Amino acid sequence: MTRIGVVQWLRRRDPDHRVLRRGLRLALVAGAGLFGGRYGLGNPLLGLYTLFGAIALGFISQVPGGPTQRARTLLAALPAAWLLVTVGSLLAVNTWIAAAGMLVVGFAIPFAGVGGPRILGLATGLQLFYIAASFPPYQPETLPSRLGGVTLGVGLLIAAELLLWPDPAPPGYRQRLGEAAGSASRFLGLLAGLPVGAPVDRAELSRREEEAARAMEGVWLARIPPTQRPASAGPRDRALRHGDRLLRQLLHHACRIAGDLGDVRDDELAGLLRQSAGVLHDAGRTLRGGAEPVEMTRLTELEARIKDLYDRPPTISTQESGPAQLRREAICLRAADHAHAFGVAARIAAGSRPPARSPGAPGLDEFWYAHRSPFALYWQQFRFHLTTRSVYLQGAIRVSLALATARVVAGFLHLNHGFWVLLAILTLMRTSAVDTRSALRPVLLGTLLGAAAGSLLLFGAGEAPEVLLVVLPVAMVLTFAIGPLLPQLWGQSLFTVLFVMVFAQAGPANLQIAGARLLDVTIGAVLGVLAGLLLWPKGGSGELRRSIARYLAVSAAAAEEVTRTLSGRPSRQDAVGAAGQAWVLAEASFLQYQIERDDPRLPPVNWQAALAAGQHLHLGAVSRLRRGAHARLTRVQDAAGPLDDLAGRLRRRYADLAEQVSTGRLSRRVTPPRPPEDFPARVRGVLAAGESRAAALNLVDVELWLTGAGAELERIQPERAKATVGHGQPG
Repeated sequence: MTRIGVVQWLRRRDPDHRVLRRGLRLALVAGAGLFGGRYGLGNPLLGLYTLFGAIALGFISQVPGGPTQRARTLLAALPAAWLLVTVGSLLAVNTWIAAAGMLVVGFAIPFAGVGGPRILGLATGLQLFYIAASFPPYQPETLPSRLGGVTLGVGLLIAAELLLWPDPAPPGYRQRLGEAAGSASRFLGLLAGLPVGAPVDRAELSRREEEAARAMEGVWLARIPPTQRPASAGPRDRALRHGDRLLRQLLHHACRIAGDLGDVRDDELAGLLRQSAGVLHDAGRTLRGGAEPVEMTRLTELEARIKDLYDRPPTISTQESGPAQLRREAICLRAADHAHAFGVAARIAAGSRPPARSPGAPGLDEFWYAHRSPFALYWQQFRFHLTTRSVYLQGAIRVSLALATARVVAGFLHLNHGFWVLLAILTLMRTSAVDTRSALRPVLLGTLLGAAAGSLLLFGAGEAPEVLLVVLPVAMVLTFAIGPLLPQLWGQSLFTVLFVMVFAQAGPANLQIAGARLLDVTIGAVLGVLAGLLLWPKGGSGELRRSIARYLAVSAAAAEEVTRTLSGRPSRQDAVGAAGQAWVLAEASFLQYQIERDDPRLPPVNWQAALAAGQHLHLGAVSRLRRGAHARLTRVQDAAGPLDDLAGRLRRRYADLAEQVSTGRLSRRVTPPRPPEDFPARVRGVLAAGESRAAALNLVDVELWLTGAGAELERIQPERAKATVGHGQPG
């Protein structure tokens, strides 16, 4: 390949040179640490742990964000690295004790990823600190050198991140959500011209609608790398996830407004939409890092306007146009309510003071997380995943048992470099057995090629070890800067060559190092594959059917319970809480499945649409229940009776679909329940009886919610010709 060809290849694979810059930084840090410790300070162990600390947190770990954020994450990880090196060094006294420690560490660190993406990205690197220290020789007196090396390595890595070719901070999720809010604001602002009879360019309206839809695709969690998702239990990340759901629902209502308003003239609705668009604009600016967060006065004014529209005297005709007008108002009010809530969520995400608690029963405050302590929030998130139905718990158990078994095997076989056995497991293991087997060939073949190349280098160096001093920096640059851009086979080859060179520096250089590397990786690969086959081999797809099915079933039950509650009929109201926990597990399994290979044995379900349908039912139930007495459904002429009946039929349809999904076979198509035919007449009867505007609006609002949930059934079950939809594409 010519020089020009190499440059063009680099531009294609790494257009912003981010990987190249990081690789060069790491190569400088690793080389300075290894050679500085061995030759400058005369302490080879300190040099080796300096190199190891830099590789563990700078190459094997995935640390998201810009230079400053990555530096903070690395600094926060340093105490954990000290603890793991200390514990590993002390437990290395005995194979069984070291394996027991590996069992605990191997479970605790991956499961801690439930708490947030930063821990998830650091998990593999942190485990390596314990692994490296827990192998013989048992030398607790060397602990100062080990800790000093780790500190020096991480410290140099932090300095390099901040000073050497710092990367521009990539757009974070918060900024992306702010841009999506800006797109939604522009769409809603143009939409506000319809009710006042202003000339609206329908082509421009469609363009803005498409622009908002594309922006929302950019913040879809399944498209975001796991380490960059706002998945922590803290209030800011919870507010971002809450804002994402609110904005999606708002856009759904906005699209319905565009189709339902037509040429109807209504100045009140126009003002409401304009005010909502303004709040969205300010909230988007807040998320993008604006100087001031969206003002509470603007949110209070929008909330007051929503209340006024609910409470104004009923001037609606009881003729045919009455229910249609109420329908338009209900949709606009629901969109405005989401805009108001999005503004509050944006303030919380930006770190501003949360609003006062909402009135009503405990747990129904929409922003409850803003009033909880960080400990309570994290404990709740961990508690929800303390079940064998959690993909996080399954993954942590799988990894811990594989690593502990490998530690026992390496100890009893007296492997000289048993560290490589456990490193191979961490490198090879995936969340499903299919993905693990797919990674097996490139890992083993790459190790074989690397071991062969390393043997040739050692043989060629012969009695001239200074040759290795020249080759090692080159190997570092190639491994760290070029390896991530290559297929896994070649990246693994370079990584193997590098470690052969490193251990040749740590001890006598001989050809046995390359052979030991190949043997250890093979043993680790076998143990990793066995663990993947024996422990939840299906990965995310194994839980996807069960978790989505349960979420659909309990969410539909929650919708029925809330509808009965609002209409004044007895209801236990326990499905809402169950739906909350089912949602956490369903979303986790869905997101994990997005990074796995498609499982052809799964039923032809649009999983994205299924998750959205569950949220439509579940969050809609919470939202209406939260309004308390203001959302009560009138009992005049039993106007709420048809809604109770519709909610019951909807629950049965969803229960039927959930049963089919859980068994893995869609044997019959589930159709949406027919809406009550006499519902418009009942609404007119309520208006004629002198009921309040709010009572009539509540009836229409609940009917829209339930019929909308029924329409979701069609999206969950794609046509047989499109049965593959739903694994990695938005529904």
